[in-house]
Amino acid sequence: MGGTVGRPSDGKAPVRSGIAARCEVAFGDTPAMLTLAAAAVDDFYKTVSSISFTLLGLWWIVIQLKYKEGGGDPRRRRHAYTVSLYFLLPGVMALVSAINSDLSLLWRLAFGITALLGMAEVVLYATTDGIKTRGASGLRILGVALYALIAAFAIRPALTGDLGLGLEPREAEAILVGLLIVVGVHLAWFGVTESHETAGA
Repeated sequence: MGGTVGRPSDGKAPVRSGIAARCEVAFGDTPAMLTLAAAAVDDFYKTVSSISFTLLGLWWIVIQLKYKEGGGDPRRRRHAYTVSLYFLLPGVMALVSAINSDLSLLWRLAFGITALLGMAEVVLYATTDGIKTRGASGLRILGVALYALIAAFAIRPALTGDLGLGLEPREAEAILVGLLIVVGVHLAWFGVTESHETAGA
């Protein structure tokens, strides 16, 4: 189940964290508790998925209105595409994660692959010409760091326990995915408000 984590040791029950731990206090160590904990995380991911794809649609509208005249400029296309991924990739991660919380390999593959794609796109964007503001560049560096953490937790879910975060792996990933969306919103704002840029924010 998505609500179980921790390592059994000396025959003792596994140590739980995050939502699973709070549900265990309220309902005891029962299958119903695990189902409730996993359902809470699934609901969060479903909401994040809806928000991500809604923001993606709004950003596409902005692209049509703002970048229509410069649509042939490859630098503007690169900027618009990079910002799109800050909404598309979190949406894909959240959507796949909510499909089946029992199958950890599914969400781990989705998070790992999309995180690597996100990092690759940021690196490719950094190689383009044009004006890049300090604030937006800092946001993209933060984005790379978030993608790297997402990939790390996908490769090694037990890392949340090793770091003593008190969170289940999918809960830690949920926080990182939410932060990615925040980064994307700020980059979209830079792209809309700073008209002097040639390659985008």
